[in-house]
Order: sequence, then structure tokens, then C-alpha cells
Amino acid sequence: MRRSCLIVLAVLAACATVPGDLPMPHYADAASRGAWGALLAGRPTRTQVDEATQRWTDALGDSFACRVPTRQVLDAGLVGALDIGAMNAASSGGGASEVRAGVGRYVVQLAGLAIQHRDAPSPDRCEALAKWAPRTAEAGREAVQRARRNGLMENDYGMLMDLLVR
Repeated sequence: MRRSCLIVLAVLAACATVPGDLPMPHYADAASRGAWGALLAGRPTRTQVDEATQRWTDALGDSFACRVPTRQVLDAGLVGALDIGAMNAASSGGGASEVRAGVGRYVVQLAGLAIQHRDAPSPDRCEALAKWAPRTAEAGREAVQRARRNGLMENDYGMLMDLLVR
């Protein structure tokens, strides 16, 4: 119980240090911990899922346009895919198979963002994203590893991401 409380506090602290429109992994960590973690995260509304998906998509797409190192953006994108997949599942009361399906759908979208041509946003946003991407990747690294061990994410995503980095 003590560890769960510390995790929740760490997630809340991370939220407080991120600009409002840049997403952080809330549901990714919870889902990777199983039913108890998902229960702690709560059940988002469909509107909240759609808004979070849009924030992830905007942040990742703008990160590519800002030329943030591709590996950092892809790593943050895998965290985002897990977060969105978990939110979708939590929203509809789905389980592990729904998380996997949501992750898979968003990884395809992430691959599209990586090859899409976008105009770079403002220098201030690019500067914020250059800090956000590696911080987000690091914040969600353990959750992604746990999710892979627990069968919530395919290991094949790593190969896809490696191809996109080249």
C-alpha cells in the first residue's frame, strides 16, 4: 500500500511540472500494474480519452516537426500509445486485450506522425518539447517494460521504431 501511495504521489508531482498541453503518462503506469493500478487511475469519459489522444498526437507530431531526436520522440510515443490504450480500455471497462488493441492502433498513428511533414511550431514550444520528450520517455520507461512483460504491448513495436529512426 505504501508503494502504491508513493507511485500515485510521483505521478501527481510529474503532472505539476509539465505545461498544461503536454501530456504525461497517467494510465500507462496504472495499466502496467494490473487491475489494482487501473482501479486507482479511475474511469475516464470518452471526451477525456479523445482530449488526451489529441494532446499526445499534437505533442508527438510537433516534436517530430521541431526535430527533437527521433528516438526520444518514438520512446515518448510508445509511452503515449500505452497511456491511450489504457485510457480507452478504462473508459469502456475493457481488459488487457482492449489495452493491446488500443496500443496497436496508436502505434500505427505514431508511425504516420514520424513520416508526416508538418511546419515547426514556435521556438518556445519546440524548446518545451525538447525537454518533454526525453522526460516523458523516462517517466514511462518502466511502465512500458512492465506492460511488455505482462503482455499488454507487443515486442514487435521495437523493430518498427528502429526502422523509423533510420
